Amino acid sequence: MIFNKNVIATAALCLGLALQAHAHAAISPALGVKGNPVRNDAQRPQKNNECGSVDIAKNFDSSTAVQAAANGSFVATITNFNGGIDGSRQVTALVDPTGTGKSFVSADVLQNGDKNPNDNGSQQLVVQLPAGSTCAGGASKDKCLVSFTTAGGFGNCVVVQQAAAASSKGDSQSSAAAASSSAPDASASTRAAKATKAAASSVASTSAAASSSVVSAVSTSAAAASSSVAASSSAVASASTSVAASASSSAADASQTQTANQIDEELLKEFKALKKLIEEKLRVRPPCLTSLGLGH
Repeated sequence: MIFNKNVIATAALCLGLALQAHAHAAISPALGVKGNPVRNDAQRPQKNNECGSVDIAKNFDSSTAVQAAANGSFVATITNFNGGIDGSRQVTALVDPTGTGKSFVSADVLQNGDKNPNDNGSQQLVVQLPAGSTCAGGASKDKCLVSFTTAGGFGNCVVVQQAAAASSKGDSQSSAAAASSSAPDASASTRAAKATKAAASSVASTSAAASSSVVSAVSTSAAAASSSVAASSSAVASASTSVAASASSSAADASQTQTANQIDEELLKEFKALKKLIEEKLRVRPPCLTSLGLGH
């Protein structure tokens, strides 16, 4: 039987749609999906079409991103909708640091899911970004695109944000800027220290000069005071000598006065005695005196 090309193409499309409608596992948070993915959100990743039919450019920035740890590892969740190999929760992973879907490289899955589960459920996947990877996708320039494919051939893409690395890069730039800023500050501090040292030296010199001036002034004042005291002492000594001389002279004068007084008193006594004697004698009229008319 001969089939025309249109029939074959239609059959292939129907088969693809049927397979997508009955996909058996999806990884959350899925690219282009809000909330938890359902069966119809799962894709069939293929080479050069690792995110299936999802428009990467249109959905990359608006999709929920997984935050990577500082060591480059991140956690995603896989949910299967059928048991067996078709619903396998075991995956392989590819990473595109550009976020464009055009530069995928292999990534290590550190913790994987069951290859042939006998139930429907969810498991955590732990994936390690390749060493030295720098996510540069999206408007924030810090996102990677990760493609998951299960052992059953299903899967989808997830956006991963390399926040820790971006932060480290920002911190490095901040540190460099701070170091650059600190350089002039250090220079300014050095200049300030030199100025402070010079000012201290100047103050010390001024203080020394002031101290010398004060000491000199005090010494001069002390010498002048000593001279004044010596002069005062000399004056006091002279005054004392004068007082002593005056006292001595006064004593001599007093002694002479006392002597004169004593002589006067003695002379007065003798005169009084002589007078008395004369009076007594005159009471007896000597004949000679009476004859001379001197009896009275």
